[in-house]
Amino acid sequence: MKKIILGLIATFGISIVTFGQGTLEHSYQTKRWQYDQTNAFKTDAGLNFYTLDNSTGTLLVYNASHNLIKTINIPIPSGYIINYLYGITDKLFNADALIEFIINFYYESGGDNPDILTLINENGTILQQYGNKSEAYIIKGTGGAFKMITVSNPYSQLPTVNNFEYDVYSLPGTTLNVTSNTIDENLFFGYPNPTQNFISITNNLQIGQNGILEIFDMNGKKLLEKNVRGENSEINIDVTEFTTGVYIYKLNGKTNRFVKK
Repeated sequence: MKKIILGLIATFGISIVTFGQGTLEHSYQTKRWQYDQTNAFKTDAGLNFYTLDNSTGTLLVYNASHNLIKTINIPIPSGYIINYLYGITDKLFNADALIEFIINFYYESGGDNPDILTLINENGTILQQYGNKSEAYIIKGTGGAFKMITVSNPYSQLPTVNNFEYDVYSLPGTTLNVTSNTIDENLFFGYPNPTQNFISITNNLQIGQNGILEIFDMNGKKLLEKNVRGENSEINIDVTEFTTGVYIYKLNGKTNRFVKK
């Protein structure tokens, strides 16, 4: 009887280990990781992956079989580095078959230089400049039409203003990119941004709900973990000891970022 029980336990243990396992397909190394897009996007050709060296502007695109299909050399304005990519797709901004994407350039030395937002295609050709904007959000309207909202942060502008400024663009195409930022993500943000000492992050938890606020550097290293509740509308964080750079914060399924001067 003992042998039968032991045999059942052994069999059950093996099934726990093997059930539901994923198979590693490929490993990538990148100097820029995007938490909300997971460094992947879709085109008519299928799923694509990418790695990015944000200081040299080298974007490597791989197909679903993990074969390198495109090396994109992104022109970087003097004194800037690549901060973030938005709306990577081949169908959203025009009807050609080229991959297009929006880049947020951040001034490397900090200070009061504003961000730059630019639309570029896979040939490194600049298609459109959106001025001193920091964010780009894409929303699907009625009838399948897409709109893009570009946002400037008042805390990064000179002279400092009291309001966020945003522009709305109509986009001519359709998109297969299911990971583009949506307008809803703008409801989860921190201010002032950039900041030197403290940042206030909007609390998107419901009253009585518990959550964990996490802050990461751009290498994916967790720097802070804080238990929070939904009682207060804002979460105040002391970032005085953080080094200059860009940081990611996450709470309740939402992700955003801030710049430490």
